[in-house]
Amino acid sequence: MKLLLKVHSERTARNRRTPERIYTAASAVPRINNNSTSNNGSNNNDNNSSSSSESFNSSNNRSRGSSRSKRLTRNTLLLALLVVLVLITAIVIVYVELSRTRAAHELVPKSIYFGNTYEDGTFPNLGNGHLVIDRVQWGASEGDRHLTVPLPSPIPYVLITHIGVQSQPCLNLYKCSIKMRTIQDSAKAEKKLPDIQSNFYVSNEGNIYVGRGWDWANTYANHTLAITFMGDYARYTPTPKQLEGVQFLLAHGVANRKLHVDYKLIAHNQTKTTKSPGINVYREISKWPHFYGCNMLQAPKCGSELGMTAASWISGQ
Repeated sequence: MKLLLKVHSERTARNRRTPERIYTAASAVPRINNNSTSNNGSNNNDNNSSSSSESFNSSNNRSRGSSRSKRLTRNTLLLALLVVLVLITAIVIVYVELSRTRAAHELVPKSIYFGNTYEDGTFPNLGNGHLVIDRVQWGASEGDRHLTVPLPSPIPYVLITHIGVQSQPCLNLYKCSIKMRTIQDSAKAEKKLPDIQSNFYVSNEGNIYVGRGWDWANTYANHTLAITFMGDYARYTPTPKQLEGVQFLLAHGVANRKLHVDYKLIAHNQTKTTKSPGINVYREISKWPHFYGCNMLQAPKCGSELGMTAASWISGQ
């Protein structure tokens, strides 16, 4: 009996466990399905996220492309604007220069005199770099200057001299200014002259230094424009710039009616016994078109057509 009861209880217990196993197995299947569903969902989510990221990347690429195109368009517009501004500026400059040239041709020619025709303390220029150094600029003494003989224009004669006395040519503005002051001091102190002797002086570098200028007679002859080479040109050779500077000065004088259009160019040694202007200068000026061979062989006397005598060439103020 006890054995039957024990068997029955075991069956009962077995029957009770079976539904739980079934339930457990049944419940396990949905779990597996849920997991697979979740996996599928996650896969779907991954797919969705990847597709969304791809769309985001493509949209970013599009936005970058559009920003680059906008940037390129902006740079192109700025470059085009710059080109237009440069063209406008060039046109304005050309127009102004043409207008200035036209206005200069239309103006009535005026005489140009050395002295106060330049601005801001700059040196007037005869052309090709030949500067005109005024009296103030080389430091002339003006205190006891008492010139009394004016020089009428147009001047008929040009007299070429040199300093001589083994004088070395000066090479720059500083040294030539010192030489000009020395010549003036010597003229006043030793020769008792009221001022430096010549009207103009020309340096080795081709610059023109104003002596007595256009309006006052020199110490050599009253009807002449005296131009002095600064140096001893029996020993030294004049430079091409120096010779050109004298020619530019003479052309300037003719253009401004200070010199006669048919002026006569003579050397100092044609009027008196002297070595001036030196054989090297004389050799050059004797080839110039206005050179006048007066007092040579059968040629007339220098200045005879003006009533000048030999004494007229010896001394002046």
